[in-house]
Amino acid sequence: MTTTPSTVARVRRLPRIAGAVTALALAAGALVVTAEPAAASAVYVGTAPAGTTIYPGDSVTSPNGQFKLIMQGDGNLVEYGIGNQVLWASNTAGSPGAVAVVGRNRALDITKNGKRLARWASAGSANSTALKLRADGTMALLAGSSVVVNWTTYQDRVPSGNTLLGGTVLRSDPTSTRVLNMRTDGNLVQKVSGRVVWQSRTGGHPGAWAELQKNGNFVVWTRNAARKKVALWTSRTSTAGAGNLLVQVDGNVVLYGSKDTRVWSSRPVTGLAWPVAGTKISGRYGDDRGAGHVPRYHQGTDAPVPVGTKVYASGTGTVTTTVANDAAYGNYIVVTYGLTTVLTAHLSKIEVKKGQVVKLATEIARSGNTGQSTGPHVHVETRRNGTLIDPLKNMHFR
Repeated sequence: MTTTPSTVARVRRLPRIAGAVTALALAAGALVVTAEPAAASAVYVGTAPAGTTIYPGDSVTSPNGQFKLIMQGDGNLVEYGIGNQVLWASNTAGSPGAVAVVGRNRALDITKNGKRLARWASAGSANSTALKLRADGTMALLAGSSVVVNWTTYQDRVPSGNTLLGGTVLRSDPTSTRVLNMRTDGNLVQKVSGRVVWQSRTGGHPGAWAELQKNGNFVVWTRNAARKKVALWTSRTSTAGAGNLLVQVDGNVVLYGSKDTRVWSSRPVTGLAWPVAGTKISGRYGDDRGAGHVPRYHQGTDAPVPVGTKVYASGTGTVTTTVANDAAYGNYIVVTYGLTTVLTAHLSKIEVKKGQVVKLATEIARSGNTGQSTGPHVHVETRRNGTLIDPLKNMHFR
């Protein structure tokens, strides 16, 4: 549900300095030059009213400041999440001096010297009133309480060394089906389809926050009367090393340590395991790969790993197919686990035979770059009763 924005956005003004270039990142399908958002000259907290021009260095933030929309000096409008993760970009870099205009005409425009470079708009009669950046990272152009344009940006992972402030919401995907909410009452709550499935039970402590420490420990903190930090809850994983916290599409929240292996989860881990050790994803199920590509929509999920990486069975099952030198998949294997099959493709080496029974720790292959592949990776494809399903909704990382 969208709430009515504040009638006046709170603005903090600093000396006007364009953000400094710090790194490169991939967002919205394009290479993005990212800028450190700390040097913003005007900060609109929560909303920027219609009629606002967002100049280079200006920003719009979520209510607690964890998500930031920055108008960069290179002409790109970029949303940053926790840990400076790029969540969205206007893809208008290369136009230094460009500005973003929150129009009353139901449009958000990027312009330079009066020329429009990009627009997000919708038809209708009611004038737009504000651009809003919500606590879960989503953005909306509003006409009163009605959404004119909606951006379903989200953040599903947080790297070690970062915090979740009260009010911040992480999501597994563009929907709100699976969320982790650091509530303003101090309780850290996970919901799936609107139902609470896990909580830290630390409510009653307004101002509390969660921290993913660099040693791998996940802690909910508050301050006592002497303003000293007091731990309300901890994952007890202080020897895991720096890693990532993920809100996963399988309905679990999982903490991975420095070795990219699971060290804590909010719910018991069940089902099939991801075939490689690691959590990095380079291509998702259903991605549109463009006209002319057959099939156009990605039928699996890709794990970007170096050639020669060990590929494992996902549980106890039977090898039902092994194929070498397929034009599309290269070398690939299909293992059947009850009603579900898992295909791993683009392999450099097949290490099992058809009919062989495998277990969770069985090494079945080595990754490669064979067949129709644009770089070293393992393509993972799952079917249930012969019907394609999203691997990340059916499997868990190791």
